[in-house]
Amino acid sequence: MLEEKYKKELFSDDDILLLLAKVVSLTMFLLGMIMAVTTYLEKNTAMIIVSLTYGPLFLISFIITIITKKAKFFLILGYTLSYAMEVVFLITGGQEGFGIFWMLIITLFTFFTNQRKTFFTVNAIYATLVIIGFWTPLSRFCYQFSDTMRIRFPLLYMIELIFTTIIKIRFTKVEYNRNSIFRNLIELQDSLQLKVEEQTKKLKEEKNNSEKQLFEITQALATTIDAKDKYTSGHSRRVAQYSKMLAAALGIDEKQQQEIYLTALLHDIGKIGIPDQIINKNGLLTDEEYKEIQKHTVIGYEILNNISGLPNLRIGVRWHHERIDGKGYPDGLKGEEIPEFARIISVADSYDAMTSNRSYRKSLPQDVVRKEIEDGIGTQFAPEVAQKMLEIIDADKDFLLREESQK
Repeated sequence: MLEEKYKKELFSDDDILLLLAKVVSLTMFLLGMIMAVTTYLEKNTAMIIVSLTYGPLFLISFIITIITKKAKFFLILGYTLSYAMEVVFLITGGQEGFGIFWMLIITLFTFFTNQRKTFFTVNAIYATLVIIGFWTPLSRFCYQFSDTMRIRFPLLYMIELIFTTIIKIRFTKVEYNRNSIFRNLIELQDSLQLKVEEQTKKLKEEKNNSEKQLFEITQALATTIDAKDKYTSGHSRRVAQYSKMLAAALGIDEKQQQEIYLTALLHDIGKIGIPDQIINKNGLLTDEEYKEIQKHTVIGYEILNNISGLPNLRIGVRWHHERIDGKGYPDGLKGEEIPEFARIISVADSYDAMTSNRSYRKSLPQDVVRKEIEDGIGTQFAPEVAQKMLEIIDADKDFLLREESQK
């Protein structure tokens, strides 16, 4: 992109040449037609032929330039006619102005070619032609110009050539400087792009390492949480797995699926603050004990509250026991008030609780679990999440999504 941009801005000589080819071609055509008319009135047969030769040729040049958007044909035509007309001028004499006119044309053509070699080659041939026709013994084969003409015309051309050569050399230096600037810009772009790629790669590696460390730390915490409750070994990992499956089924993107997995791993982190005798009680909890264990959502929220980079961690922890009908805890949220992450973890948590052995009962059969999920739609569970859970259950023909199958 940068290369194309600066080529367009720094190298506009081709555009100038193309414009010149169009303007001069059309001008020369019109000039040829005008000269054909005027020389016809003057009964100058030779000039009529000349005018009717180069006029249509330049019209063809104009058309070709428009179609191809290249000035090559225009330049070749210009060089050829300039040489041809100069030979005609040398042989027939003609008017001095006619010779000077074509002398100016050849210089004009070559000046805008943007190629120093072409400029000097074409003008060297032309200068040689002029010198031979005026200042060498071969001039006797040419029209016998006056002594004044033999001095004046070549000198006029030489003076013009010297001045245009000086300007051309200056322009060549400018062009060289522009080329240098362009090359430097490209080198700078390549250098910057390389540095950006290196930094991007470094940042990506650091990000991957950070994410890996976060994942490992989260898994370690989840293992610690599960170790506190001898009856729920692997519970956090399974809830995380089911939550990610639900998120994928709901069309949530890969990044958020990973985030909900981490959130679900830590959903019971607040149990760290619950006494072991309540966590590991062999039997049903009393009302007071149940109220005590309910505190784990708030305790977990407070533990994770300072992790500002992943706000969904504390959201999933605090509200994964809320119910759609508003009868959950700790805040009695209902419906859409419950964050999506919490709604998903709620279903996954309940499913694993029913498909795992607990101190007070064995794991439930798959058909019973399915009916419990279905009965909870719109009351305990968010309909869209529970419906996806039912689809996952129906697809699990061998009942592999349970504690005993994943040990």
